Amino acid sequence: MQRCLRCVLDVALPVSSRVAQVKPRNLGICRFVPAIIICLSAIAQPIQGWSNDGMQASTSRAARQEAIRSIPLKKINPKYRQAVQQVLEGSSLYRRLPTQMVDCNPQLFTFLAQNPEMLVEVWRYLGITKVDLQRTGTNAFRITDNAGTTGKLLIVEQECDQQAQNRIVLYAEGAYEGKPFKQPVRAQCVLLLRSGSFTETNDREYVAARLDSFIHIDRTSIELFAKAVHPLVGRTADRNFGDTLQFISNLSGEAEARPETIEKLVTRLPRVSPQRQQQFIRIAYQCNANDESRTSDTSSTVRRVARVEDSSR
Repeated sequence: MQRCLRCVLDVALPVSSRVAQVKPRNLGICRFVPAIIICLSAIAQPIQGWSNDGMQASTSRAARQEAIRSIPLKKINPKYRQAVQQVLEGSSLYRRLPTQMVDCNPQLFTFLAQNPEMLVEVWRYLGITKVDLQRTGTNAFRITDNAGTTGKLLIVEQECDQQAQNRIVLYAEGAYEGKPFKQPVRAQCVLLLRSGSFTETNDREYVAARLDSFIHIDRTSIELFAKAVHPLVGRTADRNFGDTLQFISNLSGEAEARPETIEKLVTRLPRVSPQRQQQFIRIAYQCNANDESRTSDTSSTVRRVARVEDSSR
């Protein structure tokens, strides 16, 4: 997949089928929820209290309550606090998506988590999605999938750092208008993203990510239908999330190997502000510098070991 991404970045040809695997697989009633989920990312491995069981998808009451306790309501702007609390307390559907772990630069991951429109614009440029996510304010976005879904997305609370030790709380509300429904279906959603990073024994940096989603659907009859198809919608969201994390990992790998291709790509995204373009370009070149330093250190270690072995003979 990374090789295909490189080819697309070089010659701007139509995206290959392998890269296109990240294209969102949306589904009827809860369409706007997967559309939001594929724009985002979040959580990590060495956080106290996580077990192997926590790596799997869950709709359990225990997971739900743990996620609610992790949302700092008092830190949320009072303007949105009540809406967030109403979704948490009256959600029609809850799902904790499977924890994903990928080889990725933590700083790059954090930047994309805080600036999801950058990732969506990359997808749109490569021709692998019709989802449109536009920033309308400091922490506000307008979203549409051009298939009947429209909505708004707000980052209502966040605590992030360059090592991807992140917590981001998002509130979304929107509507789906289209078949099989005669009237628009409106819903609200709260997303909790948490993340962290670690360095493996091979000296590679990894980020693990988890997403908790709370969905409230306005119409009771539609809510019953949504609950019936929840397993299918949930698996679609799971795949979208995994595809998103893998794509971010590929971007990170390309930044390490050839940051100039990332620079070419980013400067072709006119709807991303010049300031954010430059921020991402700087991160890409820093990824490259870090990789060269790591490779140099590894080579030096190999040479030292070889000299020791030669002297002992």
